Amino acid sequence: MTNLPHQPDWFLHAHLAATLDERLSILRQPPEHILLAAADGNESYRLLKMRYPHARFQEFDSRDRYLQAAQAMRKAKLNWLQKLNGSLPVQTVSDQLPCNQAADMVWSNLGLIHQADPRAVINNWAGALRPDGLLFFSHFGADTLKEVLTLWRAAGIVVKTPHLIDMHDLGDMLYQHGFYDPVMDMNMLTLQYTKAERFIDDMRTTGLWQSLQFDNEIDAVRILVQAWKNNDIHNVTLELVYGHGVKKQILPDNATPIQFYPSSPTKTFKP
Repeated sequence: MTNLPHQPDWFLHAHLAATLDERLSILRQPPEHILLAAADGNESYRLLKMRYPHARFQEFDSRDRYLQAAQAMRKAKLNWLQKLNGSLPVQTVSDQLPCNQAADMVWSNLGLIHQADPRAVINNWAGALRPDGLLFFSHFGADTLKEVLTLWRAAGIVVKTPHLIDMHDLGDMLYQHGFYDPVMDMNMLTLQYTKAERFIDDMRTTGLWQSLQFDNEIDAVRILVQAWKNNDIHNVTLELVYGHGVKKQILPDNATPIQFYPSSPTKTFKP
């Protein structure tokens, strides 16, 4: 099951995009060139376009159906003049961003989940940004799907989850691959489902299901369906991870930055 559901629901992407968007209020200078590293319906582009109406957007994703779904949603909302002007982001069927150090912002809403090497991805993001450019991204943390994984483990189903990464490890990767002052935070989201089929569809839309490595996917689905029928499971927990960082400046050879430290304020002690 590698494709999108027939009628994908992008509500999780919408929730993540809205949470990331709240962090943009700290920016003083609006970005002019934004790279969307992964398509998420129209959720991220819609919010960013409202906040930065004059920005130029490019969208990258190796999953062509995700790109097609995003562009179809945008076209459905355009008026005739906007259609004539071609005011849509240029899309590229690739996860690789151009390493020309030109973008003001890289924005990735669940763009890590379908890629094998997060370090290489983060390094590519850094290569696409100008010095002091900004990265904002979301991901799923290590405690995601703990109820479902426990169910499978009890049934003898082996499922590996290499794409679910600890928040602190992601922060270290940012620091080691081109970003300073990385900021990471997380929260837990509990979803309630009445049918296993809807749960699987939603996880496929996020790319989370495709990231799981099963020894027997057919049996895993069968066990899930039976567990929901038996009322053995209803709640599913997702660990939502958010991160942002600033692209490090690249100094010429033999150059060192000059840092200024303010003097310590005088402390007054009262007896």
